[in-house]
Amino acid sequence: MDKISIDYFHKIDIRVGKVIECEKVEKSRSLLKIIIDVGDEKKQIISSIYEYYKPEEMVGKNLIIVNNLEPAKFMGLESQGMLLAIEDENTVSLLSPDREMEPGSKVH
Repeated sequence: MDKISIDYFHKIDIRVGKVIECEKVEKSRSLLKIIIDVGDEKKQIISSIYEYYKPEEMVGKNLIIVNNLEPAKFMGLESQGMLLAIEDENTVSLLSPDREMEPGSKVH
């Protein structure tokens, strides 16, 4: 894997986001539409984690997100960021702070 400079790393805006709404995307097998509070704005993130997380258990979670990812479309819905997660052969685990943090707090 290529190494990146610290300057390149600092271009990635990683923040804490609080899930305020979540629903399964109609006609999809695995997509969730997640509305995240990132402090100064709300963002919509589309993520293929329905197999591991149900909408009702997502609301209220503080998660780590990439805040400045270029928008992408999934099933016609715009995704304005990315949830960070760990995946192995058995499951997916979303990254979250180990303490309560304000939405929008920057990861350094």
